[in-house]
Amino acid sequence: MAEQVSSGSVDPDPAADDAAAPRPADRPLPPYPSSAGHPLLHTVHAMRDVFGFRERAMADHDLIRIKLLGPGDVYHLGHPDHFERVLLNDRERFRKSEDFRLTFEGGLVAVEGDAWRRQREVLQPLFSRDSLRDYADGMVEAVRRRRDHWQPGTRIDLAAETSDLTLDILFATLLGRKLAVDGDEEIRTAADRLQHWFTPTSYPLPTWIPTPARLRFKRGKRRLQSVADGLLDAAADDPPADPGEADDLLSLLVALRESGVESEALTDDRLRDQVVTMIFAGHDTTATAIAFAFYALARYPEVRERFHAEVDALDGQPTVADLDALDVTERVVTETLRLFPPVYTIPREATTDVVVDGYRIPEGATTWLTVDRVHRDPRFYDDPDTFRPGRWATDLRERLPDFAYAPFGGGPRACIGRQFALMEAQLALATIGRDYHLAWPDDRTDDGPPRRLGMTTRMEPGTTVRVVER
Repeated sequence: MAEQVSSGSVDPDPAADDAAAPRPADRPLPPYPSSAGHPLLHTVHAMRDVFGFRERAMADHDLIRIKLLGPGDVYHLGHPDHFERVLLNDRERFRKSEDFRLTFEGGLVAVEGDAWRRQREVLQPLFSRDSLRDYADGMVEAVRRRRDHWQPGTRIDLAAETSDLTLDILFATLLGRKLAVDGDEEIRTAADRLQHWFTPTSYPLPTWIPTPARLRFKRGKRRLQSVADGLLDAAADDPPADPGEADDLLSLLVALRESGVESEALTDDRLRDQVVTMIFAGHDTTATAIAFAFYALARYPEVRERFHAEVDALDGQPTVADLDALDVTERVVTETLRLFPPVYTIPREATTDVVVDGYRIPEGATTWLTVDRVHRDPRFYDDPDTFRPGRWATDLRERLPDFAYAPFGGGPRACIGRQFALMEAQLALATIGRDYHLAWPDDRTDDGPPRRLGMTTRMEPGTTVRVVER
């Protein structure tokens, strides 16, 4: 059956600029949906089951208001037209949320305006097409090092292994350092702890409550900052004379600093923030994508057979030259990012009162673009809760509304590492898949996707798969 694609009926509020139209202050706030229960209980429901609670709350609404004890009213937007407005057409009325600034301070994903534009210009060469091709061999080498560490017939923790794998790749390619396969635990633990501010048992609470998760977050952040300082100091011992000759993030940042360019983007604190941002953002979401891709391959044997046939046809270990031949693998990654988007919510804050669908979103309000809901919306996808990579073999992309598929955000601030992550995931799947099938253990029940929420969606720790030699 062909995908049923709808353009939706979200009112872009064309009368908002009409002098005779009601002022934003006169518009009503979005409703607290009755399906979410009493607003005073929203925090409890969200702490117990974020996905289930939001699914119930938004079952019949594209725009709702949820009341949480800490952040207060949170406005959930669940239609592609909302995404287009917030991320593109009306983006000046929405800024990055305080949580981004708390976590990444002066890093690329947190800053705004001219500071963001300057940082984007500085970092963009690292993600050019030529640079990405140069990273491919290092990616495959890192995957092979970790793959060769597994023993056939044993079980591995899929979340832990993919997190370690993508951190290995990040350090080997962008930071110019190989991590020990069985070591560097301080770095790995610190990178993981940046998630802990956003655990469902902490996030809905007021920020002054020192929960154990928040204390772990603060320790992890301090440790990552120390790691970043050390990496930058080491790179400063022999910086390239010309920033254009830099072949990794550290040498580029240090070369720019040493060149004498006067810019707020190149202060020591900003450079450190940039490295911390890359350590987290450069590995966490891709780890989730790879983990859930292998989970899906374990649960859908027909897809797995097509995937293995494709990688078996390669002439040796995968290379960047093979990417064009990995059509099935690409569709597996695309469908994984649809069904299990690592960035399940894109948070913003309204900079002024904004009218959306006839409702008012107040200045300063926390606004969440619900990526996971849009990706599973039956208005845009047939059988949306089923893993079906074959849907992407059709002209679905061309027929989808803009922003109906948005695993990397969209607009000018779309993820700078999008192509890096996609190439990494495809090469990792193909490299591992040539030798191993990561099988769902016979004694493990499947009660649904083993998801855990933090800043991003992650696979539940302790989700093991059996390493089967092919």
